[in-house]
Amino acid sequence: MEKDIIYEKVVGYIKENHLINPGDTIVEGLSGGADSVCLFLMLEEYKKELGFNTVAVHVHHGIRKKTADKDQKFVEKLCASAGVELKTYRKDIPLICKITKETEEECGRRIRYEIFDEVCSQYENAKIAVAHHMNDQAETVIFRIIRGSGIKGLTGMEAKRDNIIRPLLCIKREEIEEYLKEADQDYRTDETNSTLEYSRNYIRKKIIPKFETVRKNAVEHINALSGEAADINRFMEKKAAELLDEASKEADRKYITKGLSRKFKADVLMDAEPILLKFAVRALISESGVSIKDVTRSHIDALCELIAKPKSGEISLPKGTTVVKESGIVYIKPKEGFNGEIHEIVNVKENRPDPIAPVSVQLSDRTAPEPSAGFAQNVSSDEFYYPVTGEGNYALPDGSIVTCRIINEFETDEIPDDTYTKWMDYAKMSDDLCLRTRKTGDYLVINKNGNEGNLKNYMINEKIPKSERDSVPLLASGSKIYWVIGHRISEDVKVTEGTNMVIEFSYKKAEPDSPENNESDSEGAENE
Repeated sequence: MEKDIIYEKVVGYIKENHLINPGDTIVEGLSGGADSVCLFLMLEEYKKELGFNTVAVHVHHGIRKKTADKDQKFVEKLCASAGVELKTYRKDIPLICKITKETEEECGRRIRYEIFDEVCSQYENAKIAVAHHMNDQAETVIFRIIRGSGIKGLTGMEAKRDNIIRPLLCIKREEIEEYLKEADQDYRTDETNSTLEYSRNYIRKKIIPKFETVRKNAVEHINALSGEAADINRFMEKKAAELLDEASKEADRKYITKGLSRKFKADVLMDAEPILLKFAVRALISESGVSIKDVTRSHIDALCELIAKPKSGEISLPKGTTVVKESGIVYIKPKEGFNGEIHEIVNVKENRPDPIAPVSVQLSDRTAPEPSAGFAQNVSSDEFYYPVTGEGNYALPDGSIVTCRIINEFETDEIPDDTYTKWMDYAKMSDDLCLRTRKTGDYLVINKNGNEGNLKNYMINEKIPKSERDSVPLLASGSKIYWVIGHRISEDVKVTEGTNMVIEFSYKKAEPDSPENNESDSEGAENE
């Protein structure tokens, strides 16, 4: 019998795609139409073999009034005859549309899936089964082509996405009708399916029949194309993710920014093949929280063009999202209160060299600052001043090393409990960081209330010998001390649950036989 062949085709498709497991609860969307009734009958038959549970859900949309009431009564009778639990819901879709400004088609779909999700939450191992078939898939692909979709749009609907399964994607509408005819099962017909006002109805009633006159198996061929497009899309999305990761790592290595969770080095993206760049751009847009279905080809092309050109600029996307290219990086602009601070790290090396001092000068070699700046005018040989220009290693005069690095991914329980390695909240740090010795007016935040303490008093309380205080290395900005190296950090920059990015500083004492130490000792002997 044709009916048995169609049933076995669907069961084979379910098994091939691992759509249903023993013990699952399948929440069936049951409108009363041919597609949903066919799915209902097949699942009732298959659950005898596999052992899973079914719950039917019917949504009365309040659109067709008396006809919709009859649909509900039909569904109630069908479920009662099969002994299947039925949950019915009534929603006034026309009224909701007036509020949300959606079309009835969009609103009805959204409401249905919200209800399906609500029912799923009431059961363990629950999945939503919907009755989309091959003709629906062909309609979807054609609709997306007309709308201006790319390769991803050709992939159509998946057999399984999240908790939604589509067991009938392997059969055509004609097979569904044949199955119901042989099963002697009637069904309801939605009169709105005949109106050409809806885009999908026009494709169903006008376009696909024309295709079928050109080639009898047009629907199957469109579905085959959709499957191949899905394979291509998966491969390209994987490569695009790798490209974005590479561009992100390069940006993190060569730029310091505040307030950005992720950024991408523009020239890494520019070097990619144009088609790969388009996939990377789509992935970048998805990261911004904008649904790719709301993005047109013109959005993609405009963003690719922005990345490829040397100039800075920005592209506005739906939902008020903006992608910016600035100072060599591309990033998604936070929607509120963002003041971009982007700094290129100029001392980045491809391979970390042995530590060397950054380009800077000893205070004794500099023009003495004005007294109002707080620097001592009489500079001793112990004093030094090195600006922190970014990630890297900084050699101090005694041969000790301070290393700076940025950490984007971390857990607060990983905060090091180490005297010589400290984590600080990058967003709370000033830009003009430096490594130096103490000066008049230095202070640090000493408690969570933001109270400030004089550095001199802190050193006295810590019993740091007076003879050593002038040589203690400090991480500072202006007169504010972030870390008294070897001792405490400022309270206000400690890492918390709200920290998005960490800046780590570690200190390594000079080896006893280091050249710098020997030179220092010999100078000391001569001075004596």
